[in-house]
Amino acid sequence: MANMIVNNTVKFHWSQINPIPDPNHGVPCERSSHGLSLIKNGTILFLHGGEQVARTPVEASQTTWIAVQVECNKDVWAWRCIGTDVCPPARVAHAQAVYKDSQIYIFGGRAGISMGEAAMNDLWRLDSSSRTWTLVKPDLEHGDAPPEVRSFHKMVCIGSSLYVFGGCGVNGRLADLHRFDIRKKTWHTLSPSSLLKGRGGANFLPFASSKLLGVVGGFAGQESNDGHLFDIETQQWQEQDINKKLTGLRPRSVCVSASFPSLGVSVIFGGEVDPSEKGHEGAGGFENDLVLLEEKTGTYISTDPSDESFPETRGWSDGASIDDEYDGSSGGGGGKLYIYGGLSGNDTKPRRLDDLWCLNISKA
Repeated sequence: MANMIVNNTVKFHWSQINPIPDPNHGVPCERSSHGLSLIKNGTILFLHGGEQVARTPVEASQTTWIAVQVECNKDVWAWRCIGTDVCPPARVAHAQAVYKDSQIYIFGGRAGISMGEAAMNDLWRLDSSSRTWTLVKPDLEHGDAPPEVRSFHKMVCIGSSLYVFGGCGVNGRLADLHRFDIRKKTWHTLSPSSLLKGRGGANFLPFASSKLLGVVGGFAGQESNDGHLFDIETQQWQEQDINKKLTGLRPRSVCVSASFPSLGVSVIFGGEVDPSEKGHEGAGGFENDLVLLEEKTGTYISTDPSDESFPETRGWSDGASIDDEYDGSSGGGGGKLYIYGGLSGNDTKPRRLDDLWCLNISKA
């Protein structure tokens, strides 16, 4: 039985999942800088892209996997390797988001070693039912130009809009925000914030039941713990940052994060807290603690240090979540955050991971 941790806000426990291997292809290889999404009411995990060797996309045969929940309401899953005739070019450090619980969008990423080398700004959509990829061509006549090429950025879907923030561009780290209207297929460049430094690997979270978007932490030349809020209704950044609300947060980047409106909390798991002198070729200092923020405001609540029941330390991982009660799922009363893979170890022996974990979280 997994250790249940209870604080004044929520109770949670971690459990490792070992999906049944694909009968023909086994299991996904170790990787970092990949994308993970959850679709079909939390019953299918979608894993795409990433690197087994630093800055080198995984082999084509390893690019796309799904894990299917094979026993209802139980964490019994099975891996399936997915191949399609048409697919996005291989990449690492792209951004990934889900629309209408069935369409998966990926944007950008890169296939080269240096920051801008072989970087991309293409937008692809996967229909999960037909398992077909489509390159989404924007309407340039009625919208803005697409965001510049980038990697290690973030993307979230709110309503019928995709929001893309920051990352690493050709000329350095970015702090820009863009919106893609899924229905009209138009890009819109949004007003910048004068308070935000360019950064990669930020946490990009919906707050206040998706009325706000929050940027928390990230690598901006150093690990950071600042916070900034964007108002969805006004399409403007709030003039004041939320740094005073985050003083208890240890600076970090390349974490896994999620919001649970029904519980009133957002969570940040692990991440890099001490960058490597070798950059992405090495492995810096990582954490595996769980940070709680107020979902309405982004205010720091607490950090639960890890114990033996937690996943090991890591950065450059990815995760996908479902808020059962808020999304109207059958389980109700809590939420789940799944994480897969990432980078651990140290500069002498960096290790990429292939483990799958589930955080079950509910009201205390």
